[in-house]
Amino acid sequence: MTNKKKKIAFVIGALTPGGAERVISTLSNGLVKDFDVAIITFKKSNPFYRLDERVKVISCFEQINKPTSIFGSIKLNYTIFKKVSSVVKNEQIDLLIGFITSANIIATLAALKNDIPSLISERNDPLKKDIPRFWVMLRKFVYPKSDSLIVQTEKVKTIYSNMLRHKNIVVLPNPISSDLSELRKNEIKREKIILTVGRLNNDKRQDKLIRAIYSLNLEDWKVIIIGKGPNKKKLNNLIKNLNLSNKIEILSDIKNIHDYYLRASIFVFTSKAEGFPNALLEAMHFGLPCISTDCNYGPSDLITNGKDGFLVPVNNQDILVQKIDELIKDDDLKKSFEKNAIETSLNYTSKKVTEKWKTIINQHL
Repeated sequence: MTNKKKKIAFVIGALTPGGAERVISTLSNGLVKDFDVAIITFKKSNPFYRLDERVKVISCFEQINKPTSIFGSIKLNYTIFKKVSSVVKNEQIDLLIGFITSANIIATLAALKNDIPSLISERNDPLKKDIPRFWVMLRKFVYPKSDSLIVQTEKVKTIYSNMLRHKNIVVLPNPISSDLSELRKNEIKREKIILTVGRLNNDKRQDKLIRAIYSLNLEDWKVIIIGKGPNKKKLNNLIKNLNLSNKIEILSDIKNIHDYYLRASIFVFTSKAEGFPNALLEAMHFGLPCISTDCNYGPSDLITNGKDGFLVPVNNQDILVQKIDELIKDDDLKKSFEKNAIETSLNYTSKKVTEKWKTIINQHL
């Protein structure tokens, strides 16, 4: 008689486009061979990334209205917690894995209520100032009650070790989606395109790239910004005001991201804060010569400055402009970055990272 597979479930707000959502999809597809895998989302959404048909998606609510007060927020989250708990009970889940602050807190509490282990995964800069105080307080109180806190870099581990009294903090990087890996090609016809990918928000700072292009006054290069988010209108206005509409384009909801990784010649990443930059890793995996800001966490784990890409100081616009100019003009440097970036990225293949997750899950089951 075969042993029945243990049942694990990820917990996240929704399966929209985004880094954490991509990681959950990639891990679910990799873990479904060894476990019965479910994804519990707070609200219903069509999964943006491909999911193995054996992965079960369970939504707590059709939709969720944004609360207008702190009491509304507490009430809503208590309702979500109760719903997640009942799903865990009905589905007979053996272990819960939370992703991102609010889902981590709800996953930990739901696991405690059902007397099962929980792993939580923190994806953001731990010193980020815009997390509501309510969640910061809860994080301090609830996180240590989870069985393991998974972070993406050693630097983040050090900060959480000082911030929380958690007995088990583990570093696991993000995996590259195997679906993406399969779409790489050896023979690529690169075009004169500078690419950036990321949510259009204050952390990603796409305006820095737009202003750099304005300074460089490039003849025959184009810039493609892929992403959606609250700053889209602001960025489009900036492009218009600088008369760059014929040079810079913003695209949202792009499913075939690999086509852009294959067409572009340079990837520029201008974040001021990161947890672990998926888009940068993917660009390197596709052999794109990359320039990234050296923000607190992530880029310096991936790029060795001058070897497989350039790291530039976060607020130094002059060096950003200078490095873009240098890469545009130096084909040999582009080739060397391309080769080395692919090599670096192979440490993060889905298979390697999924194996590490499997080991941790088994330790707690």
